[in-house]
Amino acid sequence: MNTRFSAVFAFGRKLSLSVVIYAAGLASLLFADFLVINNLEPEQITDWAVFRSLVGIAAILPLAGLDQVLVRSPRSSARLLKILLVQVPIVGGALGVVIALLGFVPNWWTGAGLALGSALSLALFQYFRSHHHRVLSQISQQGWKIAALAFLFWLVWSGADADLLLSGVCLILLVNIIGLAALAHLRPGRLHTQNPEPAKDLYSIGLRFMVTAQFLALSVYAEQLVVNRLGSTEEAALYFAAATYLLFPASFCNGYIAFVIGPWIRDNHDRFLAALKKYRFGLLIGICVYAVVLSLIGWLGWILTSPAVGAFNHGLQLIFVVSVAMRTSYVIPSGYVGVFGTPRQHDALIASQALALAVGVALFTSLWGNGLELIYAVGAASAANLALRAITGYWVMALIARSRGAADEQ
Repeated sequence: MNTRFSAVFAFGRKLSLSVVIYAAGLASLLFADFLVINNLEPEQITDWAVFRSLVGIAAILPLAGLDQVLVRSPRSSARLLKILLVQVPIVGGALGVVIALLGFVPNWWTGAGLALGSALSLALFQYFRSHHHRVLSQISQQGWKIAALAFLFWLVWSGADADLLLSGVCLILLVNIIGLAALAHLRPGRLHTQNPEPAKDLYSIGLRFMVTAQFLALSVYAEQLVVNRLGSTEEAALYFAAATYLLFPASFCNGYIAFVIGPWIRDNHDRFLAALKKYRFGLLIGICVYAVVLSLIGWLGWILTSPAVGAFNHGLQLIFVVSVAMRTSYVIPSGYVGVFGTPRQHDALIASQALALAVGVALFTSLWGNGLELIYAVGAASAANLALRAITGYWVMALIARSRGAADEQ
């Protein structure tokens, strides 16, 4: 009994510490955004907004979805890491050239460093997450955010001038050294018996993960890049500020739920489906209340801090309530499909998400082309895309659950 109690206590301590690091990282990023919005010039705000968006988008292609396969197949960890060791620098370098050519960064090596650093951070996060080293997992993903807050405090206090894009890239790369040092000690063979799947099979499911992850990244981050490219500096700064107060705080709960739900669903399939069926209506109401409460808190925060980017925008507030609710709803099917979906079922998810993104682009084109202000057109199109993603996510989840039930009956 004492041994069992000690094991439970040790697990709880690690879990609580990972929660602390997770909360510290998300809070640091949120306060970093507040510092930028309230203390820097509109041009610097847009630079920071570009960096924040590109970190989420540029990590996806160099990994080819193999980071998510690390969670799905821990027995293939060694093979996956060897593949990524070669693949990430090559694809990251090429992606850096593309990002520079699109005009989002001033040169290719800044883009390459951003792609490499963000991809490596995500790969380390998923590796340690898969093997239940939650503290290291969170350090890998949250460390640069804490470092960024410290750097921005110094920047504001000293009044120094700095390139926010390049500084952010350097911070991510520096924090990755910690994760790599831990990886050198906690090699795959020490954490799980290695019996790897063929590389062809790993890529088969990984590339599907990549496509769905890229659709998600575009759905979450591309809207800011669109406003930056098509609108004025003031519009870009206002949109980023509104998202900071009304949209980004949802990442606190959503991100941690996504962090733990995949491995838990993997080990508790029947319990998960039974609980979801029993509490589905309460869950729906809870998500709606959660979105409204976060919106009201953001509104209050805006009133108390009075950011210099302009007056509070109630139109964006209403749009972001929908976006928060849809992002939160999607966490559940995303975790389930990621663990149990077959390649064909992932293809169905990809097709539905491509359709959702196409609808969002068409809606944006129609709204903006007919005279609606850019920030409202982008926000409404993004909300519609997220809503369709959530609906089709549950549809694919239901397909998988039925197929697994039919297989169990045979």
